[in-house]
Amino acid sequence: MKKAYGIIFLFLIHFSHTQVTVVEDSLFSSSLNSMTKFYAVLPNGYYKSQERYPTVYLLHGFGGDYTNWIKLTEIVRYAKQYNFVFITPDAKNSWYANSPVVPHANYEDYIIKEVIPFVDKKYRTIQSKFHRSIAGLSMGGYGAAKFGIKYPWMFFFAGCLSPAIQFPAGMEDSSIVARRSKESNESVKQMFGFPKNEQWNENDVYSLLDKANLKSLPYFYLAVGSQDGISEIIDHTHAFAATLRKKGASFEMHETAGAHDWKFWDKEIEIVLQRISELSRKKRY
Repeated sequence: MKKAYGIIFLFLIHFSHTQVTVVEDSLFSSSLNSMTKFYAVLPNGYYKSQERYPTVYLLHGFGGDYTNWIKLTEIVRYAKQYNFVFITPDAKNSWYANSPVVPHANYEDYIIKEVIPFVDKKYRTIQSKFHRSIAGLSMGGYGAAKFGIKYPWMFFFAGCLSPAIQFPAGMEDSSIVARRSKESNESVKQMFGFPKNEQWNENDVYSLLDKANLKSLPYFYLAVGSQDGISEIIDHTHAFAATLRKKGASFEMHETAGAHDWKFWDKEIEIVLQRISELSRKKRY
């Protein structure tokens, strides 16, 4: 099997007013059989020292790409306050899953087995669960929740903003399907398979929680806007919080004013970074 490797050319953007560096990087993915891109946001002083840094992975939503967090939020400005390396992988409309239907669409393997090892090898990261976080919005919020439960030895914090955790089980709910576009319904079927199959349990956050080692789970930050407009996202965020509470997992849940939009996600990612910083200073995390 081919190993992931980086493209030689790096596109660097310097933001002098924020004292951070944004690098557009690439790697070849065996899981996807293609070249893929991501942004790495490097902290002030990265090129002037040999210091190693915690990493925050930011997952985009449905219809988005790796540029969203950089272009549509103030993440570069927020980065000035933290000595974190931020990584924004591109997962298309994959639901961060390994498709049982589409060839070369193993996006879970791509993130877990290729992007993270590639970043840890190329950039000066602290290669430890206790210095690696993941967060995402909508489809990416689902991805952050799933990865946090499924790979608890890799992440100490999972930020789930407006998480679309109603899937894959939501495909059996005709009312949910009816409210979604043909494109989004098709993407869900392609990435999880339809009708129900063994892949569903491997991608359903509730099924994964049932068999998880609760003591090893990361800290979950859940946030949803009261005006989200997608009722099942609000309902399932609360249901997920209730399940975490019942199982004794560490989490916090916030429903505040806001919609399913970048204004809400920009506000929340700033809070997420504050919580990561606070929790990382506590020995228990």
